[in-house]
Amino acid sequence: MDHMQNNQTCNLLNGSEVQSEAGDLDSAQIPVAEEAEATTTTSTEMSGGEAPRSPRSSPRSSCPLAVTGCISGKPSDETSGNQTEERKEAESPLNDEINTNVVRLVEFLLLKYQRKELTTKAEMLDCINRDYQECYPVIFSEASECIKLFFGIDMMEVDPAARSYTLVTALGITYDGMHHGPQGMPNTGLIIMSLCIIFMEGNCVSEEKFWEVLNKLGLCAGCKHFIYDEPRKLITEDFVQEGYLEYRLVPDSDPPRHNFLWGPRAHAETTKMKVLEFFAGITKKDPSSYPTRYAEALRDEGERA
Repeated sequence: MDHMQNNQTCNLLNGSEVQSEAGDLDSAQIPVAEEAEATTTTSTEMSGGEAPRSPRSSPRSSCPLAVTGCISGKPSDETSGNQTEERKEAESPLNDEINTNVVRLVEFLLLKYQRKELTTKAEMLDCINRDYQECYPVIFSEASECIKLFFGIDMMEVDPAARSYTLVTALGITYDGMHHGPQGMPNTGLIIMSLCIIFMEGNCVSEEKFWEVLNKLGLCAGCKHFIYDEPRKLITEDFVQEGYLEYRLVPDSDPPRHNFLWGPRAHAETTKMKVLEFFAGITKKDPSSYPTRYAEALRDEGERA
């Protein structure tokens, strides 16, 4: 079963033609985040040892759709119509059940990550309603995409024979910031998205532009977020202190203005190519679709060799 070739996950990303290398950032949409919020809430409840269970409200779209629906769609009537049609499609009984099982699996995987435990295919199948276990490949794929895009966590197979997996922070990032989150949730996804914004904007982005993009992702300075708490503090203090971002004052600016750049720890732990590939994965494009950034990433790879 191909679950409509998994198009429900990311087809909101392809609603506009890229007008510039950073055009996909400019055309962001507000995310449908209630499923992800339900996931974080239930995952916190599970930290006390409860078995995975579905969120209180039945999801209307899968967690990956909630995550990726916020990038690369023009904020126009045409796109709004497309989103409505895709939402209706995602509300079919089969898709609704698959999405519910995706959220259940994401909850379970976050718990495993918090406990630093391996997981197996058998355990993950136990999270899925028996009537839908034949859909495991689709559910596993969408749950893996969700935790990578939203939480910055990769699923790595450690034993093909036993089909066991470990959960690690993505792109080589070694910090997850869980002790800074309101519910012990990893913040790696926000670090990676910040690095994506900076790189796609030419390695230096004004604070105004940076927050313009994050606002379209549902992240506002001074407003509490269900995963990241107050994102401005995380970004301008914690991520700067950890060395992932530079928050640089623009000389002679009045009133004072700041730019964001990659910090030394970001340069040491990840690469421009990894970040570009991550961003291209979100937008469902080939990294070479961004020729300037791709050429720069290739040069960076050569210099590191």
